[in-house]
Amino acid sequence: YSTGSGVSGSSALIQDFYSREVTNPVHLIVDTRFQDIEGSIRAYVSTILSLGDRQLAAQFHEIPLDLRMIEAERVGFDLLKKTIVDKLPNDLEGLEATMERLLALIEDVFKYVDDVVHGQIAPDNNVGRYLMDTMAAIPKMSSDSFDKLFNDSIQDLLLVIYLAGLTKTQLTLAEKLNTAAQIL
Repeated sequence: YSTGSGVSGSSALIQDFYSREVTNPVHLIVDTRFQDIEGSIRAYVSTILSLGDRQLAAQFHEIPLDLRMIEAERVGFDLLKKTIVDKLPNDLEGLEATMERLLALIEDVFKYVDDVVHGQIAPDNNVGRYLMDTMAAIPKMSSDSFDKLFNDSIQDLLLVIYLAGLTKTQLTLAEKLNTAAQIL
């Protein structure tokens, strides 16, 4: 099997490898991006195109696929189909989204506590104990110490982002130099 939206050059290599192990292997392609929701899993068999004794290429033919899943697999598969995203957030966007969710949760807790204090809702001892245990687990530190710790973490995150970009640039440059050297 392979992932992607269709047959690629690597599919021929995979098919060639498995054709030495079994006769007439079936090549599955799983579209993990779910671009075509109905056809996210496809099955192919290949035919060898040759000229005389020389093998030139492999031609893939799609075959019918009967996709059967147990209920738990179907639920997971359907959930994956619904959560299509255009792009994954980068580290800073992920941090921002996490902080926004955290603030929303804190606001919910404040509202609950205020409602209990003002007698608008009945107190729940289990929730009170849970909040007490949660507050006891938070380390005691001054706001200056927290700011320094948070800023240090942000600096570390920015450094990792910079180094990842630098590594990506270096790999791209090495690939171009390697391609240029092969031409010569």
